[in-house]
Amino acid sequence: MLSREDNNLLTQVGPGTPIGELFRRFWLPALLPSELPEPDCAPVRLRIMSEDFTIYRGEDGQVRIVDARCPHRFALMHLGWVEGSAIRCVYHGWKFDHGGQCVEQPAEEAGFARKVKIRSIPAREYVGLVYAYFGEGEPPAWPPYPVRETPGIFDIWNVERLPCNYLQSY
Repeated sequence: MLSREDNNLLTQVGPGTPIGELFRRFWLPALLPSELPEPDCAPVRLRIMSEDFTIYRGEDGQVRIVDARCPHRFALMHLGWVEGSAIRCVYHGWKFDHGGQCVEQPAEEAGFARKVKIRSIPAREYVGLVYAYFGEGEPPAWPPYPVRETPGIFDIWNVERLPCNYLQSY
């Protein structure tokens, strides 16, 4: 029988945990594209691996993922709105581009925006899923799986949200 501490080493996936750090080294399926609204619509909350994020689709149709909270006053970013490929915080209206750089700050000194950044997570759509890379540094090569030209090889038809940890779902 494993001790509580040893069990936690195998089951916890939050930041800084052994399994969490392992999972963050790979492109992971995060959600279905159908769960995202059309471009320029309201952002959506995303909770994955014990962390919260905000996910949205820019005007160009690309999926973007940023931290759940604005670095200024920690307002929830999913309450903000999408402008082009950027997202604007609901609280003070700070605008962050698709790379997480603050590009506009109403009522602040000019030039201060370049000092502020929000974490931006690489994301891509592939074979009917939105994948994200949550790790440090450059993501691994894309695509994570071989490309097949034959239609119907990948068919995402049954997606369930299970209120349990990855190890308990099998």
